[in-house]
Amino acid sequence: PVGVTNITVAAGSQSDPSYTFISSAYNQDPAYAGMVDAIDGVKLTLSDFEEAGYEDHELTQEAHLLRITDGNADGNADISSTVNGMVFAVIAHVGNEVSINATPADIATYLTLYDSVEIIKANTLESLFGTGDDFVGLTGKPSSGDNLLVWNSVGWKVYFHYNDKWQTFGTRADQKSAIIYPDEGMVYVRRSDELILSFSGYVPLSVQSYVPPADHKFLMSNPFPIAMSLSQLIDTSTNWSSSSSVNDADQILVWMGSAWAIYYHNTNDWINSLSGEVDDKLIEAGSSFMILRCVDAWLVEKYNKIDLPQ
Repeated sequence: PVGVTNITVAAGSQSDPSYTFISSAYNQDPAYAGMVDAIDGVKLTLSDFEEAGYEDHELTQEAHLLRITDGNADGNADISSTVNGMVFAVIAHVGNEVSINATPADIATYLTLYDSVEIIKANTLESLFGTGDDFVGLTGKPSSGDNLLVWNSVGWKVYFHYNDKWQTFGTRADQKSAIIYPDEGMVYVRRSDELILSFSGYVPLSVQSYVPPADHKFLMSNPFPIAMSLSQLIDTSTNWSSSSSVNDADQILVWMGSAWAIYYHNTNDWINSLSGEVDDKLIEAGSSFMILRCVDAWLVEKYNKIDLPQ
């Protein structure tokens, strides 16, 4: 399916910017769909890939992802496979061989021979928001122009558009090709009039969403262009700390425009910590929220598959 989502970014000012928690929820049209014929470390041989018409190294000139669409690494080779929807950045490409950014553990966990995969263009700062004269926001230094914030596991990665290119702290390199992964939320910091962002493309059927380890955070997207409840987005049956006390549980933080609303799971239901009432919060299309893990040592880093409701 294809679609479009319009997101309203609230007006802000230099002294009082607005913060809008957003997500893209779309993929680009697959440039290739086929099977994995061979695996050699991070190098995958793809069946008939030359028919896709790419020159050697072309896949790395613009950011691309390899996505598993019908995997068998979990022994379940159909659409219900728990590895479907996993994506890896393409880092090299010659002939039918494509190398991906993956660890040996990733390869063992998610990939096996004859998996069905796709190659898709990645969502980047340029493809989502434009660059140069096509930038949709307010250009300027980080304290005067719009910012885009992405959580990088230890803190906020700050991007800003200045001198006709996307920039970040610590480097002069153009950041236009920085990848926004399907499960990653973003915070748009606005310092001018109300802005309407329009994202469009193909709706994914499955997305793998990152869950951080104990005492860590992650800004998670609603990866689909429809409203999704917490019970649809978060698997509390395993690797999730539920408790009758919000202070002892994993938490979901939803930005309400001026303050956080906090939700937790009490082993049976999602609870709004302010009201104390059962509240399976709807996360609107095009938005994102924060996962805040408690300190329970048994909590681990992993990915959970989320399927598009049928």
